Amino acid sequence: MTITETREPAGAQRTATIWTAVCRRDELEPLWGEAALVGASQIALFLLPDGRLFAVSNLDPATGAAVISRGIVGSKGDRPTIASPLHKDVYDLESGHCYTKPDALRLPTWRVRERDGVIEVAPRSALVAASHGTSDAAGAAAVAHLLEAVRAARPELTVLDAFVDVQQPDVPSVLDSLDAEADAVVVPLLLSAGYHVHVDLAEAAAEAETTTDVTAALGPDPRLATVLARRLREAGLRNEDHVVLAAAGSSDRRAVDDCHTAGALLAAELGRPVTVSFISAARPRVAEAVTSTRAANPGGRVVVASYLLAPGYFAGLAANAGADVTSEPLLTATSVPPRELVEIVAELYDRALV
Repeated sequence: MTITETREPAGAQRTATIWTAVCRRDELEPLWGEAALVGASQIALFLLPDGRLFAVSNLDPATGAAVISRGIVGSKGDRPTIASPLHKDVYDLESGHCYTKPDALRLPTWRVRERDGVIEVAPRSALVAASHGTSDAAGAAAVAHLLEAVRAARPELTVLDAFVDVQQPDVPSVLDSLDAEADAVVVPLLLSAGYHVHVDLAEAAAEAETTTDVTAALGPDPRLATVLARRLREAGLRNEDHVVLAAAGSSDRRAVDDCHTAGALLAAELGRPVTVSFISAARPRVAEAVTSTRAANPGGRVVVASYLLAPGYFAGLAANAGADVTSEPLLTATSVPPRELVEIVAELYDRALV
């Protein structure tokens, strides 16, 4: 089975859709599912006796096992269905609605079409990566490199850049640009869930004409602690150093709590205490934390871990807070984006579909 990828422009005001050819119609047997690997995604194709085609995720929503292609095709009224061969949960082949556990399970569906006898599929939901935005060239390049890495890891997805501030296009404009049949999953490229996630992105999703989900922020996540520790080691962290985590800060208590969780994860990763501080909006401020940590440990070095996504104004403030050493942000303009961040972005998208 030859799998090829094409991009079909959907008009000047619409975002291109990535369509992948998976097989010919004559390779499908009615009522018998066929599995295919599209990029990193497993899908199940079904041909009905009346000629209709359906494409869904091959992963059982209840267990994650790749078995849906072996399910039993049926119907509920005039709706075509597929029953999982494991727990017998029944899903609508067109919408993904679960008839047996509607509040707990949903089967991701794919767009499907036929051109010259060749069946092509495309994810129904685009991944809209919403970063804060920056006027710093290095910071903008670092975020762009992350999205390039996500596209390389998941070539079957339509991954779109969007920004909540400073840069364009903004999130509403990107959502408006989607194909009429496409949905969207907005993944905030933010380390904690504050005002931008709970208000700006939530409002953009609610006002969008297409079905739009907003995921959690990137952090807190143990994998971010792993990247932070790596950046600290690259900066020359010593066993006797005292670590201060420098987070951006927020007036939203939930975001502040996320940062304290990130500090606890870093402390566990390093096996030493970590003092959490903030660049703005919350306390203690980074300079205060550096001063108090140095006073409590005379003669010892104080090292700041930059809990920031990319270079920019805040990274400069963290570097000038008086520490002996300050690590780079999670992303830099010159290094390969950490695989952990790529994984987190992709996983947030995937979880939103289940």
